[in-house]
Amino acid sequence: MRKTRCAFAVGLALAAGVAYAVVPQVSSDVKNATETIYKDPVMQKMLTELTSDENAQFRFNTHMEVARIASPSRSEMRRAEELARRMVEEWGFDKKDIMTTPEGIIKGAGIQKVDGLPVYNVCVRIPGTYSQEKGAQSYKGQFPKVLLEGHTDTVNPAKLPPKSNPYMPVKLQKASEAIVSTPEALAAIKDELHFDKNGKIIQDENYKKAYKRYASLEDAQKKGGYRIYVPGFADAMGNTTGVMTAAIMMKKYNIKPVYDIWVCGTTGEEGKGNLCGMKQLYGYNQDTGKGNNALNFVANFGADSTRPGSGTLNYLGSYRFEVKYTEPAGYKQGGAEAPSALMAMTRSIAKIADVKSPWDLDKKAERTTYTVGLASCDAAAAGERSRSCTLMVDMRSPTQGPLNAIRAQIEPTFKAALDEENAKYGLKSGDKKAVKMELVWFGDRPAHQRKNFNDIATQIYWQTAQTVGIDKIKELKTNASSLNDNVPAAVGVPTVNFNVHTVAASGGGHTFNEWGIPGNAQDEGKRIFRMILMGLTAAGYHTSTGDVVKPTADPIGARTTEEMY
Repeated sequence: MRKTRCAFAVGLALAAGVAYAVVPQVSSDVKNATETIYKDPVMQKMLTELTSDENAQFRFNTHMEVARIASPSRSEMRRAEELARRMVEEWGFDKKDIMTTPEGIIKGAGIQKVDGLPVYNVCVRIPGTYSQEKGAQSYKGQFPKVLLEGHTDTVNPAKLPPKSNPYMPVKLQKASEAIVSTPEALAAIKDELHFDKNGKIIQDENYKKAYKRYASLEDAQKKGGYRIYVPGFADAMGNTTGVMTAAIMMKKYNIKPVYDIWVCGTTGEEGKGNLCGMKQLYGYNQDTGKGNNALNFVANFGADSTRPGSGTLNYLGSYRFEVKYTEPAGYKQGGAEAPSALMAMTRSIAKIADVKSPWDLDKKAERTTYTVGLASCDAAAAGERSRSCTLMVDMRSPTQGPLNAIRAQIEPTFKAALDEENAKYGLKSGDKKAVKMELVWFGDRPAHQRKNFNDIATQIYWQTAQTVGIDKIKELKTNASSLNDNVPAAVGVPTVNFNVHTVAASGGGHTFNEWGIPGNAQDEGKRIFRMILMGLTAAGYHTSTGDVVKPTADPIGARTTEEMY
C-alpha cells in the first residue's frame, strides 16, 4: 500500500565519542608472540599467496559471486547456505567444523532466536589444541574461542526476492560517467557481469572491464576504469569475503591455534537486523541489556569498517522504536468527531520536542541524540482518514547511562500522547472507538566507551600493524561508531573493528546504487594476513618447528550475566 511520508528531526547532532587519541602500551608477551608467528615459514608462505595476483582474483570472483545473492537483514539464509556449501565442497572444511545449521542454530549458544526470529549466521571453526591440555579451563564446558567476523546482510533489497530469482545484477558503468540517481537508470545500464548456471563468474569481455585495480577514483577515470554496482559491494561483503579468505588460508596451510578460532559471516548488522547475529553469538538479551557469552569468546576482531587505518575502539549505542497508532475504520476524511491516529502521532512528536537532554541543560555534559526520523501514514480509503500512522524514533549516545536516561524520558511519550488524544473525545485507551498503539519494532545497540586502551585486543591491533607494515599510524582515534561489535564490547570482550577490503573508491552505501572500484590487491592481502595474525596472537599458535606460542588472551571470557536464558 502506498504511504504518505513526512520526516521530522528533533534533538541534537549525531553523538560523537571522546575526541582524543591513544597509543596503547604493548606488552613484551604480545610483541614477541606477534613477531614469532609472523616469522614462521608457513605464515610467510601464506602471506606470499595472499599478496599474489591469483589470490586477488579469487577474492574478487568470490566477492562478486556471493555479493549478488540478495541478503536483506533477517533474510540472509541463501547467502549463508552458499557460504556453508563452499566451505565444505570447495574450501576443504569438514562438516563437523561448520558450527551453524541452516535453521539458525549454534550448539551451546546462549540465545538461539532474536526478536522471535531465526538467526542465519554461518561460522566455521579452526580447531585448537587447548581442550587437550592438562588443567585446561572452560566456562561451563565451553573452551576459549577467538572470533573473526564480518556481516553478510545488506540494506538493499529491502525484501527477499523470490527463490526463482535470488540474484541482484552486477552492473558496470564507466567511472568517468555520473553516478546513476534512480533505480530505473541503474537497470538501464547494459553492461553487467555474467555468471554460469553454477553461480560462477564468467571471464568474458565484461569481466575484463571490471577486474582491474586502481589507486583512486581519479586513476580509474583517467585509465578508463569501471564502477561496479551491487548492494553490499563495500558494506560489507568486501570485508566478509576477506574474512572468509582468512578461514580458507588457515585451513589450506593447516594452521593449528591453541584456542579455537571461529570465523563467522554474521547477520543483522543493517537496518532492522538489530545486531541479531552478534546477539546470538554472545548470548545478549536486549530485555536485560546483558550477555552471558555462553560460547566463551575471549577476543573479538571484526571487519565491518569501510575505511583503512585506525580501528574502531568505542561503540555508539542506540535505542530505536517503531510505534504504530491505529484508529477504527469508517471515520470520514476531515471529520473531527473521533480520535485520530495522525493526531496521536503528532502529539507524541510534540512531547519529544520538549524533552531536554543533559547537554541541552549543560554544554559540558555528554552529547546525546534523539530524533523522530520518520513519520508515515498509510494511504486512506476513498473519503476516509488514514487508519494507521507510524512513528520511528532513534536515540543515541556514546555511553549507556545517558542513553538510558533519554529513553526513560521519551518512551512514556508514546502512551501519554495516545491517552491525551483519546481523552479529548471522552474515551479511555482500550475502548472500542479509541485509537490503539502498538510497538512494532524495538532496536537495541548497546553503547560502550572503552576504559582500558591497553586491553589485549587493542595491543594486538597496534602491534600487528607494526609487524606486518600495513596501516601503521601515529595514534588510535577514540571516536565512536555503531557497528556489529557494539555487542561484544558491551559484554566486556576485548574488541576491535577495522577494514580489510581495499577499494580505489566506493559510494552509495545503504542505497540502491551502492558501488565500488577495486583497489590495491597487495595491501588487501596484507590486511587479511594481519587479521589472521591478530587471531593467532590472541589464540596462540603451534609453529612449523614444533614450538608453541602461548595465547595472550585469558581462557575465560568476560560476561555481564551468568544467567542462561
